[in-house]
Amino acid sequence: MNKEIFKSDRYFTAFDFVLGHGQLLLRSSKDDSNKKNIDIIFFGTKYVQLFTSLWGIRIKLVEKDKGLIKYNSVGLFLNSDINFLFEIETKDEKYYIAASYLKVYENELEFNETSLGLGLVMGREKEISGSK
Repeated sequence: MNKEIFKSDRYFTAFDFVLGHGQLLLRSSKDDSNKKNIDIIFFGTKYVQLFTSLWGIRIKLVEKDKGLIKYNSVGLFLNSDINFLFEIETKDEKYYIAASYLKVYENELEFNETSLGLGLVMGREKEISGSK
């Protein structure tokens, strides 16, 4: 059974990526009706199959033996006990991200600010969900 990690009806975009550290940020930006951003950060990201605009999302941790991704390199990555396949469902479509883990944060960062990086980073003070 796939484990649901996070669900939201808000609009998300692929917002930022730090290639060297495999950090991928999906953000639902704050606006008049939502006073906080929701940042979903995938850590140790190795594979991304994703549409860049997502209206409402559900994120699930996929069972490893499903065989959904047919690339040998992704299969080798997922053979490790510390790496996982995440399913992103939006509008009856499913996309996949292979990463070590994910965390979901609320923050009030401005549009030009990111919650990605190493060391002292902004926007990670309030974690609301995660895979570990």
